[in-house]
Amino acid sequence: MVNPYPPAPRGTTVHSGDDGEPRHGLWWGIAIILIAVIVAVAFGVATHGDGDVARHVVAAQAMGPEGTPPEVTDDGTPVGTADGVAFPGLLAQQGWLPVSGRTDQVSDRTVTTVVYGREGRRLAYSIVSGPPLGAPPGSRSVGGRAPVVRAFDADGRSAVMTVREGNSIVASAVGVPLAALVRAARTD
Repeated sequence: MVNPYPPAPRGTTVHSGDDGEPRHGLWWGIAIILIAVIVAVAFGVATHGDGDVARHVVAAQAMGPEGTPPEVTDDGTPVGTADGVAFPGLLAQQGWLPVSGRTDQVSDRTVTTVVYGREGRRLAYSIVSGPPLGAPPGSRSVGGRAPVVRAFDADGRSAVMTVREGNSIVASAVGVPLAALVRAARTD
């Protein structure tokens, strides 16, 4: 068999013809890597920014109540509102009595929380100012009816979020069944 690629004669140097000039393939490769990094960073900000706010709301709820119990009506409904949204009366239907509250700044939003108590347990219910939050990463939709409720875990607490009157509602607790959190989040 004849070798189709015979060795070069001695003393001959083989050149590619572009010595000293950068290769176009190298520059294209660097450009593609830079674009991929930019897209990855932008995707990370877009998918985690808003959802992290919901997790930070739960962290604020976990700090516990501050102040005195909120003023309530005869049926146990808190009198106050936050960002034009009224807090629900959870006493008559679910047995939760408002016991205290707190106000926090999370990101650029005001978070107003009423803490409800029942049988030694606490349920934090927050109204978040501003447009609705995005769903936290890893959250799941629960209960097949409207309004849509997303469940997630954060800061050692079970949490749910939904939208009411254009604002995000975040409710969380420790040792409270998810069904109770969903009912609380859906109560007007």
